[in-house]
Amino acid sequence: MTRHVHFLTGIRSEYDILAPVISAVNATEGLEASVIVTGGHLSTRLGNSVSQIEADGFRIAARIDTLLASDGLSGRVKGAALQMAGMTDLFAMERPDFLVVMGDREESLTGAVTGLYHHIPVVHLGGGDHAEDGNVDNPIRHAVSKLANLHMATTPLSGARLRALGEEDWRINVVGASGLDRLISTPHMERAAVEGAMGLEFNGAPYVVFLYHPTITDFSAAREHMATISEVLENSGLNIVAMMPNTDPGNDAVVAELTALSARCDRVRLFSFLERKTFVNMLRHASAMVGNSSAGILEAPTLGLPTVNIGKRQRGREHANNVIFTDYDPAEISNALTKVTTDQTFRAQVAKCETPYGDGTASARIAQVLAQTEINAELMHKRFILEG
Repeated sequence: MTRHVHFLTGIRSEYDILAPVISAVNATEGLEASVIVTGGHLSTRLGNSVSQIEADGFRIAARIDTLLASDGLSGRVKGAALQMAGMTDLFAMERPDFLVVMGDREESLTGAVTGLYHHIPVVHLGGGDHAEDGNVDNPIRHAVSKLANLHMATTPLSGARLRALGEEDWRINVVGASGLDRLISTPHMERAAVEGAMGLEFNGAPYVVFLYHPTITDFSAAREHMATISEVLENSGLNIVAMMPNTDPGNDAVVAELTALSARCDRVRLFSFLERKTFVNMLRHASAMVGNSSAGILEAPTLGLPTVNIGKRQRGREHANNVIFTDYDPAEISNALTKVTTDQTFRAQVAKCETPYGDGTASARIAQVLAQTEINAELMHKRFILEG
C-alpha cells in the first residue's frame, strides 16, 4: 500500500530545504508526498511563495492561512493556534502516514503537537542542531525532538545531542542537510542570465547577498540594528542584492529600513521572492553573504561563499570556516565585510572549506527511511533513555 507523507511548511527558506525531500519521496516506490502550506507562503506582501510550490508540481493538501497583520509577540502565537486548528480539520478528512516537520519554527512545533494528538508519526528534520543565540529556536527545536517519532539529523554531533536528550538510537538517522541536495542539483546559469532574470544592471561587477531576519529576544531593537547595518552597507561601495526578512516579530522594522536603503542607494536591489533556480545561481555568482540567515551556515560552504553573520542569530552553531561572526558594531561589521570581499588568502581558504552538513544526498536517505520504517506501536511509544 502507498504511504502518504505530508510536509508542513510556512516560509520560503524552510520550503527550499524540504523541496528535495518531497521530490525524493515522490520518486520512491510506495511513497506519495503532499504539502501543507501555511504562514508566509500565502502572503502577497512576502512574495506569495506558494507559487514556487505550485510551479514545482507538488500536491497541496491544504492552505492554512495563519499570518496575522501583527509585528508583535502575540501574532506569532495566535498564528500557531490557527495552524493547529487547520491541521486538525485537515486530518479529520485526510490522515497521512507520516507528517514531516523541519527545524525550529512554530510550524515544526504545531505540526509535532497536532501529529502527536492524532497518533500520526512525526518526522523531524534538523533535530539536535544547536545555537547559543538566546533566541526561541533552541527550545522549540529540542521540544519538537521530544515529540517526534523519527529524527533526520544533519550531522553526527546533532545525532549525539539527540541521544543526550534521551532519544532511542534506532530513531536517529544522520542523513546530512537536505538543503545541499537542491543546491547541488539546481542547473547552472551564466552570470548574464542571472542578472537578466533579476533585472539587475551590475554589468558583471561584484555583489554581495544580504539576508537578515529579526530575532524574538531582541525584536524591539530590530530597527536600530537594521539601521546600523544599512549604514555600513551604504558606505561599503558594494553592490547589494537584499532579500526581505521572514515573518518573525520585528519584521516591519527590518522591511522599513531595507526599503529606505534601496530607495536612497542605487547599488541596493531589494527582492521579496526569487524563483529557486535564480536564487541559487545568484548565490553562486556572489562574492559573499551578509546577515544572519542559516543559509550562510548550511549552504554557503558548499558554494565556497564567505559569510558575515551579524548579531546573536546562529551563534554557536556548527559551521565551516567560511563564517565571520560580528556584533552590531559598525567598524566590526565593516572590517569583516572588507575581509570577506578583498582578502584573497581568506577567500582561497573558504573556496576549499569542508562543510559538516553532508554530501548532498540527504533526501534519498530520508525517503528510504520513510519507506522502510515499520509503523507500529514501538514507533509511536516514546521511551526516555538514560545514558550510562
